[in-house]
Amino acid sequence: MKLGTRPKQSARFTPQDYTRLGKQVVELYAELQLNRKVLYRTSFIKGILSGLGGVIGATIGVALLLWLLSLFGQVPFIGHFVESVKHTLQNRPK
Repeated sequence: MKLGTRPKQSARFTPQDYTRLGKQVVELYAELQLNRKVLYRTSFIKGILSGLGGVIGATIGVALLLWLLSLFGQVPFIGHFVESVKHTLQNRPK
């Protein structure tokens, strides 16, 4: 058969084929309903862990940034900024 041509005979479905197809659709739907609960639980846990990872990552990133800024305490323009940040962090209310 050449590309783009149709077969001469069309597929004929019997009532038994439609019954089998209907049963398969019902089974698939039931399977998806059961898997939906697992999907929601997995998505929820994934969201919690993603949020926790973001918070931990941001904390480490800010700590590294502050540590790097503390190395530049003697640089003329950056030094004043670093000292004011250090002063603010040390004197904040607890």
